[in-house]
Amino acid sequence: MPITERNISSFLKRHQALIVSALLALYSLHLSLTYKKEIPRGAVVYETVSFVIGPVQRAALSAQKAVKGLWTDYVFLVGAAGENTLLKSRILSLENENMRLKDEVLLGKRLQSALEFMDAVDFNSTAARLTGVTSTPWAKTITIDKGASGGLAKDMAVLSASGAIGRIIETASNASTVLLLTDARSDVDVYVERTRIKAVIEGNGEDSLILKYIRIDDDVALGDVVITSGLTGIFPRGIAVGEVVRIEKSRDNFFKYIEVKPKVALKTLEEVIVVTD
Repeated sequence: MPITERNISSFLKRHQALIVSALLALYSLHLSLTYKKEIPRGAVVYETVSFVIGPVQRAALSAQKAVKGLWTDYVFLVGAAGENTLLKSRILSLENENMRLKDEVLLGKRLQSALEFMDAVDFNSTAARLTGVTSTPWAKTITIDKGASGGLAKDMAVLSASGAIGRIIETASNASTVLLLTDARSDVDVYVERTRIKAVIEGNGEDSLILKYIRIDDDVALGDVVITSGLTGIFPRGIAVGEVVRIEKSRDNFFKYIEVKPKVALKTLEEVIVVTD
């Protein structure tokens, strides 16, 4: 059992009478042994008491130092834990700020690309942000943050700097619904850029487009780019629609079945350009 100040105090209280008797006996012994002048009075008692009390004092001092060291270490650890929490909070704040700045940089690049596109074309347009997406087997639409109050109207073409997206089918004061090219109700007059063959492209109700009315002997190959013809008056001429990714013979052996991958990826779409002419 370790020696503590409480144990020492309890020991002294329990053996008080015995200790006093021992001290008196030592004093009497001292008087009897120190009759010579060369021996200082009280030397025997002092040496005896020092011999008995010394270990107790050393043990008490060690216990005191241990308690003091434990308290110092505890206070240090508490302070270090607090500093660690503050540092983690600061790091998290800096990481969030870094992500925000990166997002702003990417937004600036996208807007710059859109502005360059709008400056390059010969039609009037306005930019809008995507605010909602509806993707079901019977409806492929998006919602944008501009409407009638911003000069938008039904059947206006919606594009991005990469290509055609769809057309407006409904407007509210500050919002519009856009029918995507991939919607089964969508169809656009187009032609194959390489061979200038005219056709109509329709949505398949999923994530692809179908190039229709391409005959068996028409020159269309994998990788060909399909662009708008401008014949319907909705989409300007020469806007990229998609790329041919699949060609098969149709069941009637007269037309080809051609699948086209849209040029614009809906999953990464955030801003759009609306043709206001």
